[in-house]
Amino acid sequence: MATSVRVPVKKEIWFWAIKESQRDLNEILARFPKMDKWINQEENPTFNQLEKVAKFLRVPFGYMFLDKPPKENVMETEFRTINNKLPDVSKNLKDTIMEMDRRRNWMSDYRKSLGWDKLDIIIDFSKHKSQNIIDNAVLAKKLLGLDDNWYKSIKTLDEAYRILRNKLENAGILVMQNGVVGMNNYRKLDIKEFRAFVLYDDVAPLIFINSRDSKAGKIFSLIHEYIHVLFEQEDVFSDRDIDDLQGYERRINSITAEFLMPQEHISRFWQKDKNILDQLNELSKDFKVSRLALAIKLKDMNLVDSEIVEQVKRESIQNLDSNETSSYGGNFYTTLKTRISPTFAKAVIRNAEAGEISYTYAFRLLGGIKGKTYEQLKESLLYYE
Repeated sequence: MATSVRVPVKKEIWFWAIKESQRDLNEILARFPKMDKWINQEENPTFNQLEKVAKFLRVPFGYMFLDKPPKENVMETEFRTINNKLPDVSKNLKDTIMEMDRRRNWMSDYRKSLGWDKLDIIIDFSKHKSQNIIDNAVLAKKLLGLDDNWYKSIKTLDEAYRILRNKLENAGILVMQNGVVGMNNYRKLDIKEFRAFVLYDDVAPLIFINSRDSKAGKIFSLIHEYIHVLFEQEDVFSDRDIDDLQGYERRINSITAEFLMPQEHISRFWQKDKNILDQLNELSKDFKVSRLALAIKLKDMNLVDSEIVEQVKRESIQNLDSNETSSYGGNFYTTLKTRISPTFAKAVIRNAEAGEISYTYAFRLLGGIKGKTYEQLKESLLYYE
């Protein structure tokens, strides 16, 4: 089709596409001055112009040819739990969820083709879980091969996160992370909207971590979503969950906190006659958690009051704004490896090398990479295991 051919687009489709994009109308009009004429059917865009509009609005190009807008809201139909917690999901988060959903579904189908059943870690937790928070936290650690003292030999937050992520991967849980949508550094994920989410599946559950979070924040989010996996639930984790003092999230938070900060250990270390803030600094480093997470745990144990928690919370918000983790500079290949689950990447590469899927499809599953990057990933993941 010649790019100069004019393409009629229904007015309803224009309205839907603009709303779906979540872009400011003035921004759209500045980029496409003829948009008003196109919407009012005074002119039609060329095929080439329509391609550019669809790309700018971040909607599927084929949808621009529909007679009526798509009826279904995919967030409402496919991700009800997430949609209920965050009814006004941003375009960036929605697109990230959709990309992770494609990866989860592919991995689930692949594992089922190999004869996989529900992950052992999920089955074992279901058999032995109880109503006791401490018991469930101990069980969750045991299923990963960790004991209550696991944190003591770990020096840094980076090391703690890496160890926990590897433990989850070894148990069959995929862990992805990113701070932007795909590889588009201009579409940053908002830490104020969400810190993590989990897409549940019996054989290929997937945890996604917002890498714009602090290092300690990522550790808490990782375990929080792991606990949701054990309870066989989808979830999106945001700041409002930290403040949830009653609902089901409070129970998940309590198990997460006990996993990372055992009550027995805190009781052993805490000194009532010592400065509270000094101890918060020391113990949060020991447990590899944020000062806020520890302050909330201490309040639950009646060791500090609400005033301390609020003070730490205010400081945490200021620190997050000024110290947002960035993973967009530096070596592209190194950054890519941290974003993708190594288990997932290996499976995709092996399928491509065996001719089970096309290289084009493999590149797409791995985030839209090119051949040279694919070869580097293949060499790193398959030849040097």
